[in-house]
Amino acid sequence: MNMKKTIIVVVSLLILALSLPLQACQPASANNLEVLVLNVSPGKVIVNEKFTVIADISNTGKSEANYVVPVMVNGIADDRKSVLIAPGKSEQVQFTLSRSSPGTYEIKVGDKSASIEVEKSLPAILKLSDLKLNMEQANPGEEIVVTALLSNTGGSPGNYIAEIKINGIAEQAEKLILPPGVNYNLAFKIIKNDPGAYTVAIGDLTTKFTVIEPVQAIQLTAPICPPQNSGTQRSACCP
Repeated sequence: MNMKKTIIVVVSLLILALSLPLQACQPASANNLEVLVLNVSPGKVIVNEKFTVIADISNTGKSEANYVVPVMVNGIADDRKSVLIAPGKSEQVQFTLSRSSPGTYEIKVGDKSASIEVEKSLPAILKLSDLKLNMEQANPGEEIVVTALLSNTGGSPGNYIAEIKINGIAEQAEKLILPPGVNYNLAFKIIKNDPGAYTVAIGDLTTKFTVIEPVQAIQLTAPICPPQNSGTQRSACCP
């Protein structure tokens, strides 16, 4: 009988010893967690655009604790972060989220909440403007720089092939992916050797330049002067 009691006591002590580390690994009580501040930035995004949720978490307990903090989106846990906080201190927890559908979403951490508006993304709107030449007349073989401004005023990245045509013939091209709200300066270098007028086109914009005829040098030869008193009429240029 004493042997049975001894076995029971030993087993009980083993169970207690094994359970202590497990209890120490349990998350701290949420009763000691206080959310001081909750910020969502920016307050308005488009579909699939990332936004940031920042929460200041305070430990109101008397000992250091590890808190598992969830961020709730419309009442559903979207992400969790673990944070170790000393007693009476606060730490910042940050989440990066996005939504694939437009709408208004409630963001909540602890007892603090905020909202974010997710709008449908607008298509790319690409506009070409300000076509210029660094010179309107050039000598044969002289470099001409053609520039233009490409802008994306839409809400999504846009693909664009900037192609320059000289007298209707495509000579150079540049492939671009332009983010929304961005301006890009196009620049092409043109060299023509044949004199004449040339029309430059990028998209629906056109301008012109001229390659001028080279100046021909005229070689002057000295007159042949016959000897004096030769009876031959002498040129007025002869001494």
